[in-house]
Amino acid sequence: MSDMSKAPRPPRVLCLDLGGVVVRICRSWREGCAAAGVPHRAAAAESDPAFVRERARLVDIYQRGALPHADFVAAVSEAFGGAHTPDEIDRIHGAWILGDYPGMRELLQEVQSLGIRLACLSNTNHVHWQQMLDTSDAFNTIEIRHASHLLGMNKPHADIYRAFETATGFKAADILFADDLQENIDAARALGWNVLHIDPARSPSEQIARALVACGVPVHVPAVPEAASARSGAMSSPLSPRTLLNADGPNGRIKVRPEDFLVDELPLYEPSGEGEHLFISVQKRDMTHDELVKTVARHFGVPPRDVGFAGRKDKHAITRQVLSVNLTGPEPAAQLTHERLEVLWTARHRHKLRLGHSAGNRFVIRVREVDPLQVPVVHKRLQHIARVGMPNAFGHQRFGNRQDGHLLGAWCVLEKWDALADHLIAFGDGSVPFPAHQREAREACAQGRFQDAIPLWGAGDHTERRVTAAFARGAKPSRAVKDLGGGQLRLWTSAWQSAVFNRVLGARLDDGSWNAPQEGDVMQVGDTSRCFMIGAEDNLADIRSRCAAFETTPTGPLPGTSVRTPTGAVAALECSAMQDLGVSADQMTRAAHAPSGDRRALRVAVRAMTVESGVDEHGGFILLRFELPAGSYATTLLTELLGPVQDSARDAD
Repeated sequence: MSDMSKAPRPPRVLCLDLGGVVVRICRSWREGCAAAGVPHRAAAAESDPAFVRERARLVDIYQRGALPHADFVAAVSEAFGGAHTPDEIDRIHGAWILGDYPGMRELLQEVQSLGIRLACLSNTNHVHWQQMLDTSDAFNTIEIRHASHLLGMNKPHADIYRAFETATGFKAADILFADDLQENIDAARALGWNVLHIDPARSPSEQIARALVACGVPVHVPAVPEAASARSGAMSSPLSPRTLLNADGPNGRIKVRPEDFLVDELPLYEPSGEGEHLFISVQKRDMTHDELVKTVARHFGVPPRDVGFAGRKDKHAITRQVLSVNLTGPEPAAQLTHERLEVLWTARHRHKLRLGHSAGNRFVIRVREVDPLQVPVVHKRLQHIARVGMPNAFGHQRFGNRQDGHLLGAWCVLEKWDALADHLIAFGDGSVPFPAHQREAREACAQGRFQDAIPLWGAGDHTERRVTAAFARGAKPSRAVKDLGGGQLRLWTSAWQSAVFNRVLGARLDDGSWNAPQEGDVMQVGDTSRCFMIGAEDNLADIRSRCAAFETTPTGPLPGTSVRTPTGAVAALECSAMQDLGVSADQMTRAAHAPSGDRRALRVAVRAMTVESGVDEHGGFILLRFELPAGSYATTLLTELLGPVQDSARDAD
């Protein structure tokens, strides 16, 4: 929120805090660990008031330049009780700054061109100061630089504001000061400064521009996409921000060979033996789902939309599943043959096989590049999961190769086609990396040379090439994107819904409520789709007892316009997660093409679990067997049991 009532004329100087205003930073220790790739091991210490006070004391001394960096990281490690080593503290500290906010450099350059001076007044330290000098284009635009470690004092102490006035010669009425912390804003306001309280979850550049316009400064207000402005560094990841067991080993690698990852779909029902749909049981090897559907459709002479399936299966694996083909006439005389596909059986049924029409999947997975002697550790974790269930997080497969499906989905809901197209074929806001081979094509698109860009895309860049071709034909962004078809747009929207679910699940893992029902929860009954809500009149102890027996479980949101919503604190958490990922509840209500939504169990039971070690001609491995319900991810369970694992399929793609 801004306080511009005392700023009737343009400021002479725009004075900015840095972290949370000019540059993105981690907002919690957990985010810092994720950004640095360091396992989070200090949850207990973080909630200890004595630790909180000691860490604040150390940061205060460090930011005033009175504590050397090496001594600071050693002291923080000691305050954590050794949960993080000094080296890990140093790595987290180095990963804390996440880059410039979108549109900030351009805005500051425009402000500077209008004759307004740019300054900073920030609580920081010499390591982060140097890091910003080396990496931040926005920071290097600022000409007047003041910081706590240079002045020997921290905000919100009044002396640091007075020191700025003395050093620069600016009076309070000359200054517009922007900061993301309320106590710093209050201290500046008390001295007569004009202030702007920045919300770092929204676009700081847009907030600053609007405040300047209100002061009579004719700057352009940047149209930063809401989904982009809402994300911050590690928290931009659509994956759940934490796991249940916080395992950091023994790690390993999956899908080294297709034979190392076996998936067998469990049928929800058997075909009746009659009807216009032909059910086909197939085994595929190292084949994508889309290639499978096209191969089957081509053999039977039907469009791909007439091929039904219960779920999409991994490419770099050997998988068994059932498809249906709408075939009113006789079957082709020739058998379906393919070097990577085998038909196991066929039978007739009355209706099409649809997404979700399976009881789950049986997995047999060999994890390689791992110490087989770690089987007892994995077995102990497996027993714990058997008792309490598995957090039902969506895996990385849900979000695409760039892990950006949730961003594209938010733009679909909000119909921000310009932002979506710019991200898809040009450079967007620069926050999501793209494959190196795409640079030349993206540069051509950014320059409007769409026809030149078409042949520059790689063999697998089908979506990017189609959108580029549409622009080359003169299509507007809305048409270029919509021409991809409703299926693609629904896939992106589903990725956004999945990211919101993961965010809610992560928060409930943090507070322990992921498998402990609370008032306001929408509960799922067993493995069914039936739900009920916990009201104030319900016996919460009885419901928690039923939950422990897997008779019911709390659910999380796949947001939409028709989904059943919880109440109280649960509802507030879910609305906050939606907002964090770019779409508010109000925007969802008003969206013309919003999804209907659904509920998803926060945890699932894992069945038929075994673990053993082995050795073959390719070396040692850990062998896991288990069954999961439909829609649950094997990689989620592997992460719980082994910590982060390398996926050879992702490396290959």
